[in-house]
Amino acid sequence: MTGHDTKDGYLTRPSNPAGKMVSMPTRTSKALQTWHDLNDRQQGTLAVIYDLDQAAESGRRSSAARGEYDDRPAMVWRSIDFAHEPALRKVFGWTLLQERLMGCGWDNQGNGSTMAALERRGLIARDGRPTRFGHMRTVRLTREGRAAARAGTSLNPGGPRKAALGRRSWEVLALLWSAHQRGEPLKWGYSVTIECALIEKHVPPLARRIPGGYEITDRGRDFYREHHAAHTAAHPDVRAPHPDGTDAEPWPPAADEMLARHRQLYFVLLAAWKDACTARQAADTEAATPPPEMPASAPAAVVAQAKDRHELWSETARQRAALAAAHTEDLHARTEHAARAYAVVALTAYRAAITQTSPLDGMAPPDPEPDTWDEPPLPAPAETGINAIDSEAAKLHAAATGRPVKQRGPAPTRRTRRGNVRVVEKPSAEPGAALYALAEHLRGHVAGGALVRRLS
Repeated sequence: MTGHDTKDGYLTRPSNPAGKMVSMPTRTSKALQTWHDLNDRQQGTLAVIYDLDQAAESGRRSSAARGEYDDRPAMVWRSIDFAHEPALRKVFGWTLLQERLMGCGWDNQGNGSTMAALERRGLIARDGRPTRFGHMRTVRLTREGRAAARAGTSLNPGGPRKAALGRRSWEVLALLWSAHQRGEPLKWGYSVTIECALIEKHVPPLARRIPGGYEITDRGRDFYREHHAAHTAAHPDVRAPHPDGTDAEPWPPAADEMLARHRQLYFVLLAAWKDACTARQAADTEAATPPPEMPASAPAAVVAQAKDRHELWSETARQRAALAAAHTEDLHARTEHAARAYAVVALTAYRAAITQTSPLDGMAPPDPEPDTWDEPPLPAPAETGINAIDSEAAKLHAAATGRPVKQRGPAPTRRTRRGNVRVVEKPSAEPGAALYALAEHLRGHVAGGALVRRLS
């Protein structure tokens, strides 16, 4: 294709006059299609297995870094305990897989059939081993299962970007850089990361110990400048200041500030709405309170006085209830409007991050007293090509526009150690809750330029 190139299954093209490249999905990969073919329960179960598989892999790497090498074959150390037979949890306890499934609401009598369905699709392999009192059933991800889970749940479906420093080492080097910019040391005590990763593994070292903490060296500052782009792409969730200053940042801090202002206005109005609701309920309760019973021996004049006081008290309670009801209605509309404005500006920032254009061109500040109560349109979120982000954004957008995505398969059921508690997802009564949830999801990804770096 003229003027285009492909990389890791994604289409890249210039999106602006500056010639920056933006990742655009070409077609659904086989692994992602496999993930989409699963129902919600199967996806949730596969995701839990994948998390445990990756934790085992990470633990093995950490042990190797300490000189503790595990020479067992992968099919052994990747094996995950699933369920004990006989299934007497009060006696044999819960496996970690069962605990995780319980937390997600997928641990119930359907576990076995779900595992069988995943095995039929070639996503897991089932096995077992004898125990002292029975048999432990185990599961293990296949290569296809790992690829499907990664495509469906990972923020880096193409695998981690290569960089000289790991996430924590880069994060600490960024802190050292920032401390140097402020003209002070990083006031830490002994740091394993600095000593082992930034000093011992580099010649010349990237940092050094000084009285009062640590500081970045000249070599460390050169390294930070030279490798900033590669490391921000590899670790997009780490906030590392651009070496050329704020003006060189790919994401303007003003965009985050504007999103924060919209968020704050929503919270202020929501709190006021809750206060009005509480005042109305209290006043309604007072208005409905029956008059006090007076002793039969009380003089008629005293009974009349008590009646007059109660009638006045009830009347003022009804007036307060009516006032609070009017305020509740007005605040409900204001809060809903603020939530929609927050969602709209978050969608604008989100699209700008994906297209790598300036978000400030389309973002408007919050208006506490809008001239019109017309609802601004709520466009569908732009796609990043990362299913873990796009699927949740689409689901939240559908809920915010009143078209929630239909559940595929049985609904989650929470299992406690004392029995089952059905999870019933009730729509929140708070005004703007669905709009706020959408805005928060989008803001969480764009904040600090994380999405820009992830897609760079």
